[in-house]
This record gives sequence, C-alpha cells and structure tokens, in this order.
Amino acid sequence: MQRAQFKIDVQSDDPIWTQARQELWRRVEQHDFEPDTPLNFTRRLARDHGWSLEDARAAVDAYRRFCFLAIVSPTPVTPSEVVDEVWHQHLIYSRDYWLIWCGETLQARLHHDPTPGGPEAQMTYRRQYAETLALHERAFGPPSPELWPATHLRFARPRYHITDRSRWLVMPKPIAWIRSRFRR
Repeated sequence: MQRAQFKIDVQSDDPIWTQARQELWRRVEQHDFEPDTPLNFTRRLARDHGWSLEDARAAVDAYRRFCFLAIVSPTPVTPSEVVDEVWHQHLIYSRDYWLIWCGETLQARLHHDPTPGGPEAQMTYRRQYAETLALHERAFGPPSPELWPATHLRFARPRYHITDRSRWLVMPKPIAWIRSRFRR
C-alpha cells in the first residue's frame, strides 16, 4: 500500500473514503482512550482542564479527526486550541502515543512541532488552520464551532494559560458558568 493513496486533495472531486482511508479511520475510531482504570486518559483530560466528561469525550473525538486529517493531508494541518490540549496530553502518555497510536493506529509518525513564533509563523498557521477546517468539512462535515472556532477567533488570542491554583484564586466568568450549568 503506497502512502500517496492516503492523501486528499481538497480541490478534487475524487471520493474521500477510499478503502485505505476507511481502514485508517476504523483503526482511529477503535483506539481506546478510556481503558478500565480509575483515572484513564479521558477522565484525566476532563479533570486537568475542568471539563465535563462529555466535553472531554467530544475533544478526544475532535482529536481523532485531526490526527486522521494529519495523515491524509498532503500539507501540514493545524489543530484548534482544544485539540492541541488533547494532543499535548496524549504526548505525555508516551508509550500509548508512540507505540500504539503512531505505530499501530496511524502507522505513521506524527510529530508536534512548537511554533517558532513571529508574524510569519502566525500567518502560516492561520493559513494551515483554514485549510484544516476545509479538509475537515470535506471529510467529516462542518466542524463543531465549540471545538473548532473560525480562523479569526482561533488566532485572536490564546484561550489557555497554566495557572498555579495554590497561588491564585481562579473564578469562572459568570456567563460561562451559567451556560455550563444549563447545558447539562
């Protein structure tokens, strides 16, 4: 099986779901992010980010799609901030990430390169992100705006910041807290 048949041309009318891509997606869907342990990957993701288990599962599903797109895209893809948070956590589960996820599931290395910074890199990542959204729409339909905000929102300013809660009092914004209570 040649790698070339995996790549998806966003402009083409060729079918997205070739046999090879279907097999890749089947492996991606079957990867177990919730093994039977008290603090599995998804539960830890929810705990560490203050997300509900449902929100963490949605983020993991978005991460699955992103990784699939990273393998089938002929050009680099850029994750949303939520997907990037899942990716960061998966990297610290290094045995699962490198041996099972990349080795068996994706059957390819998927490196996470940090931005070099600066306006040129910002423009590159904005373009790549917009292309990632277009590829997502072609393969999976329109992405969820909560997990994949529009490009201008994704690059407006960072949403995440690591704060030592033993030194700072952190309070939710009232409207976000109210929405989260009524969403359940």
